[in-house]
Amino acid sequence: MRFSVLVVDDEKMPREILREYLPWEELRVDRIEEAEDGAQALELARQHRPDIVISDVKMPRMNGLELAAAVRELYPDCQFIFLSGYTDKEYLKGAIKLKAASYVEKPIDLEELTAVLREVTAELEAHARPDPNLVFYRGEDGDFSLPRNGQVYVFDKSVFSELSNRIRHKRRSETMDLLGEIYRDIRRCEATPPEVIRNLYCQIVFALLSAAESRHITAVTEQGDYLLYTAAKQPTLRQLWEALSAAIQAYFQAVESNAQDIVTRVDEYLAAHYADSTLTVQTMASDLGFVHTYLCNAYKKNCGHTINQKLTELRINRAKLLLADPSRKLYEVAHAVGYADGKYFVKLFTKEVGIPPKLYRENHNCYEEE
Repeated sequence: MRFSVLVVDDEKMPREILREYLPWEELRVDRIEEAEDGAQALELARQHRPDIVISDVKMPRMNGLELAAAVRELYPDCQFIFLSGYTDKEYLKGAIKLKAASYVEKPIDLEELTAVLREVTAELEAHARPDPNLVFYRGEDGDFSLPRNGQVYVFDKSVFSELSNRIRHKRRSETMDLLGEIYRDIRRCEATPPEVIRNLYCQIVFALLSAAESRHITAVTEQGDYLLYTAAKQPTLRQLWEALSAAIQAYFQAVESNAQDIVTRVDEYLAAHYADSTLTVQTMASDLGFVHTYLCNAYKKNCGHTINQKLTELRINRAKLLLADPSRKLYEVAHAVGYADGKYFVKLFTKEVGIPPKLYRENHNCYEEE
């Protein structure tokens, strides 16, 4: 673990001595900033967020205790080491109240200050909080001893387009494979700000919700708010991707079950209403709660023929059974199977069966009373 230090003193010489003669490398300090007074130091602290501040107590504009109080409001874990040539007990009391790491008197004993710095860096390391960005990539229990991977993830728009295409066309296995590849690529790019990845996650969720809405997959669309606002705040990449994977799996499960459900519901509806001469696909879609075009496409994709073809098949098969009854007139058979126009029925029956209904009746040992 490496540290940064801010040295604050209104005299130039003490600052130069500390910079030149303390064993910074041994103390694992790789950045040192200097300030002439507390006000300047506060501004530098806001910019650089130091781990340790070594500060004179008595300075113009803002003294060391005031500086410590202001910095601690911003960064509660920042450690202070106070320097002073005065033995004023009030300063000492203030330092104790602020829980300063130490109070070293001037003239500065470099060995004493070095020993204090060793204690402070050890304490900081023992209670160090992992970088939230690293926690995002490695998890709460990840190994933070290794340095951050410096790569930045750049999302290829063509990959996003391909992922969306696979979702829309119900290619479940291929979608999950590509999602896994994206996840593995992102994990190797720890220098990418988590918000960039969260934004990518939301783009994928929008594509998923769009596909789910077009297919009336309410099991997914009803999760929209959760996926976009709650799941997107997951603290780690793994949790974020698990939420996304679960939503995509739910989508495909619903698509697969819904496809069968659509065929079943349409077939049952037709069986119950085929005799209605006013029946239209638009009416049926409205009754079943679907958009007309979506229902037609979904039905044909899952059973290979159109709804109107299925309706015609049902009516013709029922007409064949009714033709076995010699007491029924042809126009009565037509009306019974949903055709108000008897001539149209004869024409359609002939086209579908290959022979007129009258001949079909005769060929099946039936006769029609005129």
